[in-house]
Amino acid sequence: MDSPAKETSNFIGNNNIEEFMVNSINTNKLHHAYLLSGIKGLGKATFSYRCAKYILSDSLENNMNISNSEKVSKLIESDSHPDFMVLRKDIENNKSLIEIDQVRDCINFFNHTPILGGYKICIIDSLDEMNINSTNALLKILEEPPRNSLFFIVSHNRDSILPTIKSRCINLQFRKFSNDEIESFLKTKIHIDEVYDLKEIIDLSNGSFGRALELIKEDAQEISAKIRKLFTEYSDEDLYELESFLRSSNKLDLFFELSIIKIDKLISEFAVRKDDLEKEKINKFFYIREKIQKIYYEGKKYNNLTNHIILDLVLLIKKSLYI
Repeated sequence: MDSPAKETSNFIGNNNIEEFMVNSINTNKLHHAYLLSGIKGLGKATFSYRCAKYILSDSLENNMNISNSEKVSKLIESDSHPDFMVLRKDIENNKSLIEIDQVRDCINFFNHTPILGGYKICIIDSLDEMNINSTNALLKILEEPPRNSLFFIVSHNRDSILPTIKSRCINLQFRKFSNDEIESFLKTKIHIDEVYDLKEIIDLSNGSFGRALELIKEDAQEISAKIRKLFTEYSDEDLYELESFLRSSNKLDLFFELSIIKIDKLISEFAVRKDDLEKEKINKFFYIREKIQKIYYEGKKYNNLTNHIILDLVLLIKKSLYI
């Protein structure tokens, strides 16, 4: 399945990261691996494609604005550039993770010398969607990188990254956008008057352009409504129905991310009160939040998000209300 990031030429915000990369490229100071971290929807994959097009075009410009009409852009967008590849989960074949066979293809890709340019480039979109076997296989490549190899590794959750991978990459931390920036961005994409609850969408976007756009969609609105209900009035029967919905709808990722955002908002509300009782509640919130994340990310890494684990996640999220 194609990624919209590869056709996107515009990169908004985080200009300091682009300036750093342009300088690194033009002064021949490229590292073999870059870790692009930050929440979803900040343009990390888009930026990776921009970098790849710029490097493989051998451009001498001091910016990365390579036209989509250029030969290098067309080759990358059609997945036919011999010195470029992307690792992402195979949605068309109902794959939920990047599998080890894909990493083996990557190893074979780097066993050949560059054909059209000075580098061979691989984008991993994303590290969070690799199981433990594929992650370990990637680590072996990063430990002994082939000559003229270059990795752009996207991660939406820096805390879940293995220290051994972090230590072999230069980290590029993408910042969140402000609520005003999110609103201005949405005004360029949609008719604001048609949005049911703009304030809630901006709030739940958590500083992410991509998340804000996703939340406007009807199915995302349904997930958001279920989360609102979960944090107010769900019965035991409702919880089992929610587990069944998440299992069948393939929306667990969105549900998990929005639930964490909701818990973070609760932590912020308690934090402003500044008394010992509230500090104790905040510590409990952080404990539950950490436990939820551990269950979820370990479940994904080991391909073990079973019905039982999904229900455990729902119950833990519900438990945060009774702190």
